[in-house]
Amino acid sequence: MVRPDPRIHGDIPGVPVGLMFADREDLYDAGVHGHKEAGIFGTRDDDGAYSIVLNQGYEDDDDRGDTIIYTGEGKGKPKEGQAPKPGSKTQQGPQDMKSSGNAALERSVKSGCAVRVIRGPDGNIKYCPAQGYRYDGLYIVTRAWMEEGKAGFKMCRFELKRDEDLGQDPLPLHISGTDRTHKYWSPDGTEALAG
Repeated sequence: MVRPDPRIHGDIPGVPVGLMFADREDLYDAGVHGHKEAGIFGTRDDDGAYSIVLNQGYEDDDDRGDTIIYTGEGKGKPKEGQAPKPGSKTQQGPQDMKSSGNAALERSVKSGCAVRVIRGPDGNIKYCPAQGYRYDGLYIVTRAWMEEGKAGFKMCRFELKRDEDLGQDPLPLHISGTDRTHKYWSPDGTEALAG
């Protein structure tokens, strides 16, 4: 099977909104996201980012369904003479817009090209899948800015809004219960894993 090229702005043919993937490698193999680990895939040169994965990588992420406030990439470096903070998810220092992923999202503000959004299981339980990764459609990056995050460092922030002009299927929403063990809704009535 030939892997679809993930370097397109828009949907990957054959991948509808709500399609589930078991893991990051399956996302990569299907061409939905071009990295197996990084949360942002794109280029600062052309029309910006192609896709992002939202999976609680940063404590400052704010997923509201149709609007996402996404934190850029980079854990930063501790100031000279300071020991690194323990924990792989702990912010060590400020981010900047120069990294490839942050620059790609910033470029997307100017280009207006749609970005594919994939949600993982560790985000806001109202919008994320119970397990695996789910393709949730196309969003437009409407603005980029820097602000102090919860850890006290300057963070790259991006606002993404779901592109409703495309007639996309609605977002799969958590509609009952209070945790990940309850019923979820999908466009076709199930959250099927991609084969």
